[in-house]
Amino acid sequence: MKKPLGITLLSILLLVAAVALLVRTLQMHVGGFMGISRLVVVIAFTIMAIGLWMLHNSARIFLAFLLTADILSGLVALGVYALRRSNYRLSLWLIAQVVISGVLVWYLQRPAVRQAFGGYSVWPRTVQMLVLTIFTVLLAFPFYWMGVASFKQNLDLYATENNPFIFNLPPTLDHLKYLFGQTGFVRWLENTALVGIIVVAITLILAVPAAYALARLTGRWGERLGIGIFLTYLVPPTLLFIPLSRVIGVLGLQDTLSSLILVYPSITVPFSIWLLMGFFKSIPRELEDAAMVDGLTRFGAFIKMVVPISVSGILTVVIFTFTLVMQEFIYALTFISPESKQMVGLGIPIFLVRGDVYYWGALMAACLVTSIPIAFLYNLFLDRFIAGFTVGAVKG
Repeated sequence: MKKPLGITLLSILLLVAAVALLVRTLQMHVGGFMGISRLVVVIAFTIMAIGLWMLHNSARIFLAFLLTADILSGLVALGVYALRRSNYRLSLWLIAQVVISGVLVWYLQRPAVRQAFGGYSVWPRTVQMLVLTIFTVLLAFPFYWMGVASFKQNLDLYATENNPFIFNLPPTLDHLKYLFGQTGFVRWLENTALVGIIVVAITLILAVPAAYALARLTGRWGERLGIGIFLTYLVPPTLLFIPLSRVIGVLGLQDTLSSLILVYPSITVPFSIWLLMGFFKSIPRELEDAAMVDGLTRFGAFIKMVVPISVSGILTVVIFTFTLVMQEFIYALTFISPESKQMVGLGIPIFLVRGDVYYWGALMAACLVTSIPIAFLYNLFLDRFIAGFTVGAVKG
């Protein structure tokens, strides 16, 4: 297959750009994050140049993806920044950039080019990559910003002329030292873990058998009771924290973690029962009947047959319960005052914001440390978590 002249020129231009960027980086002795970023760009340009030269369709698709992303980002920058600030020089540069990228994308889709690459269109894979990239950037950006802000020097963080998304000055550990050394952050994490584990255990002990009983209860009463229990979950905490604070005071549990351990299941148990009811309804009764025919009791069939099948739903309840314990604010604020008894979701905003002084570095470090384990668990059990929400809802 004859290679189109334009593809040859693009390959040469990409290779020249990679060499020029590498030489420029070495001359300026660029290191750190910026140096690594430039090295990644050099490698990407080199791989694309070789791929286009050898007529690999993946290189053509990746180039189309980069050009399309450049067009979209250029249009966003033009409308959001350049035109609004009347920066006409930057506007002209962005327009020229968008036009050049558009022409190159058009060229990559020309019939002669498509024929040289096996007749494949770049758009299906390019659109798929764009959508995936947009969602990935949106989801990963908060973690990136928390990571950068956690290690930035205060001078670098507050200087308006500095780029907020990179390290303009060398990183520092001062914010982490302040967070772990001069606040009760470690104690807050311990309190949250303790309350979370106990509340998860109470929720499972109450919700799993209750949901199974309601799911297997024949007639209309099972469904009506399930709806009634779920409706209690919809009552907003802003209406309940005042009477519940009176209950906590009468019981003598004020300023203790026991107050939260007592109250949180009132939120988690109703929702968990409703969620697990739909999941248990999706399990055929014949499986339990067969297990009882083989000699198991109803309880034995439930433990040995139903519970293992329902791991996805139970895991969903665990993740939901622990996440609620971490982020709940109203009850923790109402029932607990001492710093040593605070939960992490309350201690961070209260003790790292002093009047109009925000300890942004320590705040971002605290958010990063607490969010990474939860994000890791969500991604580790993502398939089961989705199954727990969808299987029961669809089949129940």
